[in-house]
Amino acid sequence: MSTYQFLNLDYLNMMADGDEDMKATMIEMLVEEIPEEMEKMNQLYAAADWKELREVSHKMKSTLGFVGNEAMTKANSAIEDIAKFGGGDGVERLPELLAILSDVYPKAVQELKTELAGLEV
Repeated sequence: MSTYQFLNLDYLNMMADGDEDMKATMIEMLVEEIPEEMEKMNQLYAAADWKELREVSHKMKSTLGFVGNEAMTKANSAIEDIAKFGGGDGVERLPELLAILSDVYPKAVQELKTELAGLEV
């Protein structure tokens, strides 16, 4: 079992329940979805579209649960909370929070790809 710096796959492993094909499918979805959602979040922040930013951030909650990265989960939760209130209080924190996600997600995706490569038969 590999130890990763940016992932904790306990939840993903529990959900896959030993089914390697299901685990591979879930990882493939994460590898594809995370970069797309991050791009959306950055675009929505730039457009000050707080409603959509909150919705994308909310959707990311379940995605990040499978990744198991606490820093990403906390940053995403804060983004959702700030966007929920129309970007008022805390809007100045959004660049820092988005930067945390932008910094960590490529590393997490790389580790997911490593895990996926180890599953292929």
